[in-house]
Amino acid sequence: MVARLQVFAVYHVLPRAVNRGCGIIQIEMQTQKFFRSILFAIILALALMARAAHAQTAMPDAPPGRIIAQSGDAYIAHDPATQTWEIGTEGIRRRMSFNASRYRLLSWKNKLSNREWLTPGGGASAELHVVIEGQILTSASRDFVLRDFATQRNADGSLELRVSLARQTLLAHLHYVAHPGTSVVGKWVVLENAGRTTLRNLDALDSISLDLRPSAEPLTLHWVQGLSPAVEDRSQVQPVPALRMRSVQLNEGTEQQIGSSARSSEDTMGWFALIAPNLREGLFGGIEWSGAWQLRARREAGHTVLRAGLDEFHLDLAPGEKFQSPRRFLGFFRGGIDEAAFASHNFARRYLLRARPADFPWTQFNTWFAYYTDLDETRLMRDVDNAAVMGLEVFVLDAGWYEGSPQVADFSFGLGTWRENREKFPRGLKTFSDYVHRKGLKFGLWVEPERVDLAYVGKEIPIAWIAPNTNWVGDLPEGRARTTMICLGNADARAWMKTWLARLIRDYHVDWLKWDNNMWMSCDAPGIPGIENYAHVHGLYDIFDFLRAEFPNLIIENCASGGNRMDYALMRRSDVAWLSDETDPSYRVRYHAVGASFPFPPEYLNSALVESWFEPLSEANRDFAILRGWLRSRMMGAFAISVTTVDWSREFRDEVAREIARYKSVRDIIARGRMYHLFPQSDLSLPMLQPPNEPDAIEFYDANTRRGIVFLFRGTIA
Repeated sequence: MVARLQVFAVYHVLPRAVNRGCGIIQIEMQTQKFFRSILFAIILALALMARAAHAQTAMPDAPPGRIIAQSGDAYIAHDPATQTWEIGTEGIRRRMSFNASRYRLLSWKNKLSNREWLTPGGGASAELHVVIEGQILTSASRDFVLRDFATQRNADGSLELRVSLARQTLLAHLHYVAHPGTSVVGKWVVLENAGRTTLRNLDALDSISLDLRPSAEPLTLHWVQGLSPAVEDRSQVQPVPALRMRSVQLNEGTEQQIGSSARSSEDTMGWFALIAPNLREGLFGGIEWSGAWQLRARREAGHTVLRAGLDEFHLDLAPGEKFQSPRRFLGFFRGGIDEAAFASHNFARRYLLRARPADFPWTQFNTWFAYYTDLDETRLMRDVDNAAVMGLEVFVLDAGWYEGSPQVADFSFGLGTWRENREKFPRGLKTFSDYVHRKGLKFGLWVEPERVDLAYVGKEIPIAWIAPNTNWVGDLPEGRARTTMICLGNADARAWMKTWLARLIRDYHVDWLKWDNNMWMSCDAPGIPGIENYAHVHGLYDIFDFLRAEFPNLIIENCASGGNRMDYALMRRSDVAWLSDETDPSYRVRYHAVGASFPFPPEYLNSALVESWFEPLSEANRDFAILRGWLRSRMMGAFAISVTTVDWSREFRDEVAREIARYKSVRDIIARGRMYHLFPQSDLSLPMLQPPNEPDAIEFYDANTRRGIVFLFRGTIA
């Protein structure tokens, strides 16, 4: 079976061409009378649209009071007479008011369409929704008082508003952020115990609680299924694990729940879009969180209600202690699902991904699928030579390089030592890194910091650091290592991890760090759900933030057996993400790229050419057209090769080098342009992974340079 590339086209749009180079249309008006009739029709249509827009909302468009903070098109307004705040941009308005001891959301408007999305007086909307000691507390209840508010301009140009409420000794700090140049407002809540006694049984905290205004047509909820979804019926043939776009129309009485119960994107990626097809507009949202989360959407009496947040944890809030909800963001767009994706990319590129080198994403060689743990210094140096000649830019040494890792075995043996394996690298890892650098390549190194070989627990690694449900006994498959997870809520564990990570990066001159996470074990003590897992996630962020500050030029690759922990919080802290360990055949790689590219910008998504049972390279060696198709299937984002090049012929390497050069000539379009999904995702639910019969295609277009590229594929049976 092979997947043949049909078209790989780069185009330039002439200066007078319209939009994306799809054609130039000229209309000649034959008479002034015809022109006047057209003009009258346009004016009439605009008047009707304006009346309709005015009818759907009575909320004044002018911000309340006066504008007290501004950055670009972002602003914060406040009216002290009515205690009303408004935060927004040219694309979005969010208005809140504290009145009669109630803090309520008054307006949530898509300025792009002039449509108010909030149900007037909707009881399901709540700026604060928390459960303490079995009692549901909302900001609309009358027992909260307004403490104060403050604004600030953040380093990235965004504007932040904090409104603080109090209920006895509980303080609730509600944070809002408007992002200039987008239609996005972010929000999170910090709860603080200002008293002298513990506030017990904090059991749920919503990040989203919205009642959307009635719509004549049901809204459609879109989301992307993760790589490890829960199996609903094991007796049935299950779909191939893939990043699959899914949707459901929220008809009357319909409720849909999405989320993940362990790592953030195992079941569902932390992103969604709600679209009204006939309105040709919608909203999108995401959660910045790397652990469990839930979102529920339902339609009742024409209303659509959204609830999202954390509802499976238990916390006693000690005096002076604070608890912060995960950040989330919501935004508006005009159009369909591709416009939702583009709005998400625009926000992520401007405010989540840090500035990276102009030639990023870099092309890589990765040792994992080429060698697994069977690493040999001399042979690897030959791959370094070939990688340099072919134009690759990074050489990433994957699992198996550390002490305790046998030559051919489960790579989990030795995890936690993080010392070089001198049997595999007799001259030392620094010597190998220096060789990579002398060849003009950057040096990358794989780590899995959160997991350790149990053989080292109690010796080098304290038992107090590891997950409480560690399996110390029991049968394992032959050749498998017994491992456990370090819980990063422990400050000593974090300090130890920072020390050895910094040592590796400095001693071996690491330019690219691949952070993997192949196992999730709960850090929660029995019967106390959620809080230690919460602490672990924040501990993870602490270490990433340390690496960012200590090594500002270090590229960090996020990996969790592929995309099992791919989310916006880690996007803030990493530069690229490994898309999936299921990296063959080529049409499955494209499928993953298409699915993940709705929430995430394509340049963040990394995949590699590998040797495959489905697509053996011997087939490509006989027909370079096949080779080009397989290579280009990995080029709709970040690109890598993970197959040994030592045995390749000169002609084969030259062909790969030409394709690498071609990718490098267009990666700026991929990294900065707009992405268009020209066909729906193909169906990969067949158990034998047959190639799809229908074509699949992606277009990238950079309006600034007027350059575009189209990838067009068709799966065939050889």
